[in-house]
Amino acid sequence: MTAVTHAFAEFVHSAPNGGESPRAAEVVRHAVLDLFGVVIAGADEEAGRIALDYARSQGGAGPAAVLGGRTRLAPSLAALVNGTAGHALDYDDIGLGAGHISVAILPSVWAVAEQLQADGAAVTDALVVAYEVAHRLTTMYHDTRLGPYAAGYHKPSVYSSLGAAAGCARLLSLPADQVANALGIAASQAGGLRANFGTMTKPLHAGIANRTGVEAALLARSGFTASGEILEQRFGWHDVICRGEGDLDVVLDGLEAVGRTALFAVEEGLVFKAYPCCGANHYAIDGVIGLMRDAGLTEPDVASLDVWIDQTSLNDVLVYPWARSALEGKFSLAYNVAAAMADGEVTVTTFTDPALARLAAYRGKVRVHTADDLPAMNARIKFVTTDGRTFDREQLTLRGSLADPMTWADLEGKFRANVVGRIIPESVDEAIAGIADLQNQKSLTSISEHLLG
Repeated sequence: MTAVTHAFAEFVHSAPNGGESPRAAEVVRHAVLDLFGVVIAGADEEAGRIALDYARSQGGAGPAAVLGGRTRLAPSLAALVNGTAGHALDYDDIGLGAGHISVAILPSVWAVAEQLQADGAAVTDALVVAYEVAHRLTTMYHDTRLGPYAAGYHKPSVYSSLGAAAGCARLLSLPADQVANALGIAASQAGGLRANFGTMTKPLHAGIANRTGVEAALLARSGFTASGEILEQRFGWHDVICRGEGDLDVVLDGLEAVGRTALFAVEEGLVFKAYPCCGANHYAIDGVIGLMRDAGLTEPDVASLDVWIDQTSLNDVLVYPWARSALEGKFSLAYNVAAAMADGEVTVTTFTDPALARLAAYRGKVRVHTADDLPAMNARIKFVTTDGRTFDREQLTLRGSLADPMTWADLEGKFRANVVGRIIPESVDEAIAGIADLQNQKSLTSISEHLLG
């Protein structure tokens, strides 16, 4: 049996400084800018508000900022609230095989860093290491929709909770045996059920992953013990959560070279979202908006809209034929393409009760089909107009993807749109400047103070 847990623990303890990779540091800055704007926007969502009310009810005042919440709490509670708010809109980044990765890791590392009064360089390093661990755990499968995801688990809860624990342990400079304990503690809290998609508990998965990361690392530092072989042993993480599927040994391939002669995983980049809904909708949304624009169509011109997507995305993720609530709308392909057709955009306001009532009028125009010949989440679109013309397109590229990445200017625009009216303009400018220079920040308070709201 390969000592996978021990190898990861040694890596977290002794890996080269991730912040010394210019590309890794750049991706981290982009992730922080994008996520923090999304957290602040999500703080106004019901899930974000309830999470904050709950945390305050626990009397958990402390050093860690609740973004947009006008308060500071104990690190575990701040991480819970920021993680939940950050996923409430489904507007946060995805990537590295782990699904919604930053939202399930970054708030925990940031909260512990504020407790430690760590600097921006240390946070950057810890995040690079955390992303590496979360990513590597997904590499057992050629398609990360297999394994735990196919069994009904949500990927951030399965992979990124361990990444969060690793990142917090790295910040705390834990020795390898305590890192192993932190991973063991976190593994016992892995879970997150996909049946909760379309409810407030889906974003709570990210909050819990962050809280788990903080608590696991701090408990381990205090001497709390767990299995030192939690990933590989019988009744451990791979045996139970992954049902023994996939080749666990693969997660260690090339690990000893990472940061030395091999790249960190995060250097690949992340996918940043242009629309606040499940990413499986995005190619179809882009396709509808682009085709209508290029053909010069508006909604009254459309007699019918057909959209095709791969069966797994449709049956396992976009599970609602039509939205019965605003949250379900984020996981309804028909609802999203109807919004794109009717409004020419999909925004935060698309997923509100007034929009839900208004868009019901277009439900009859939309038909959704499965396709066996399309890559995952790519889409085929066909319009038939009221005068009998036909327009079609395959959407095989996506704005914000690795093939068509968002620039810093794009992400800054998204950030400003997310925080407008929630943060004073002077603070917005200061926060952006601080994040742009994250590695040189001596204190994270110089950034977070501007984002409290």
